[in-house]
Amino acid sequence: MSLLKLSWKNIITKPLSSGLSILLLSSGIIIILITLLTFKQIEEKFKSNSSNIDLVIGAKGSRLQLVLCNIFHVDQPTGNILYARTKSISKHPFVKMAIPLSLGDSYNSYRIVGTSNEYIDSLYKGNISKGRHWKQPMEVVIGSSINKKLGLNINDEFIGNHGIGESIHSHDEFKYKVVGILKQNNTVLDNLILTSLESVWIVHGGDSHSKKGSFELLSQSEIDSINKEQAHHEHNHEHHHHSEKDNTYENILQKIDVKDREITSLLVKYSSPRGKFTVPAMANNSEGIMAAEPSIEIQQLIELLLPAISVMKSMALLVMIIAALSMFIAMFSSLKDRKYEIALLRVSGASSKQVFTTIIFEGMLISVIGYLFGLVLSHLGMEIFSGYLSENYHYDFTGWIWLDTSWYLLFGALLIGIISAIYPAIVAYKTDISETLSKK
Repeated sequence: MSLLKLSWKNIITKPLSSGLSILLLSSGIIIILITLLTFKQIEEKFKSNSSNIDLVIGAKGSRLQLVLCNIFHVDQPTGNILYARTKSISKHPFVKMAIPLSLGDSYNSYRIVGTSNEYIDSLYKGNISKGRHWKQPMEVVIGSSINKKLGLNINDEFIGNHGIGESIHSHDEFKYKVVGILKQNNTVLDNLILTSLESVWIVHGGDSHSKKGSFELLSQSEIDSINKEQAHHEHNHEHHHHSEKDNTYENILQKIDVKDREITSLLVKYSSPRGKFTVPAMANNSEGIMAAEPSIEIQQLIELLLPAISVMKSMALLVMIIAALSMFIAMFSSLKDRKYEIALLRVSGASSKQVFTTIIFEGMLISVIGYLFGLVLSHLGMEIFSGYLSENYHYDFTGWIWLDTSWYLLFGALLIGIISAIYPAIVAYKTDISETLSKK
């Protein structure tokens, strides 16, 4: 019989003690891996969703809330700001890209976001898999996850609800129409319903949801600038055929004073590093408006999460230490019952080194089994947990990714098995054959 087979036989003859050691060791590995899998994917999503955004400008409030809401779409808006007030920032020479967002409505808890096509094409490099971009108000482009989970398809119509979560108020008089579906690209685009700013203004009829951006009157130059844009927009529309519905939308838009048109935020990317020193100051010096740097807020959020992650790792380490002690006690106590068996092995021709190796193999086998159980259950558990995250936060996580840390955990598990088995192996190595057989 080979040494490995003998070690396996010793494990299965005492299933309770071996099973307890395996359970404790796998529990520690599960805690560590689920924690690392979650944190790794959170970090990746922070990076992928904010890499092209240098500054978020919005209504005064919590800067972290401003970033979480307008980049990651996991919090409530801090309020609205005047769209005209952001024009000077958008045209600043140090600003390469300034994308407006207007939030506030949802469909089946998925956010409806008023923005520009630049949000899809330039910011997140999204691609249309079916259909096209919106060309007129009340047309929407939906993310791939919404297409799969809600079954919305091209030409389908739906009514939005007021608010981000559950709402008792629906905008029944206005229907959105799906004209495009995005390819999956593992960013926030996958879980958003995107439309034009005009759509949001039409649905809300110019109602001001927050006066945070309206404390200060607009300057005449700002009004002239946006009036010029509006006149240009209306001039272009004179050369196109409009349906009755289109004319209704245009009439609603014309009734909304340019000074009252609001957005939730402006996402800014600098054209020069010098923008960092001038653009935030412009925003922060405006009444009711503030600027937040995503990199700073994300770093602060990670620092808030790190203590919790450290606690989880410490708990896992404690469980693994207990597993090592359990393994040691089980193997050491079993030696009393196996002394005669060990002596017979020696008489049958097994050397002291082979007996020593058998005990070490036993510890290693328990460790490998515990590691494999922990590895499988942690990835399976993460996959199940990802369904909850997707359902409640509309973020796609997965358990089917490999972490390099898993190799270190395998090495650590083997080390625990070897250390736990060394002393029992030494005792077995030093077993006196004649004395043991004479006592039997």
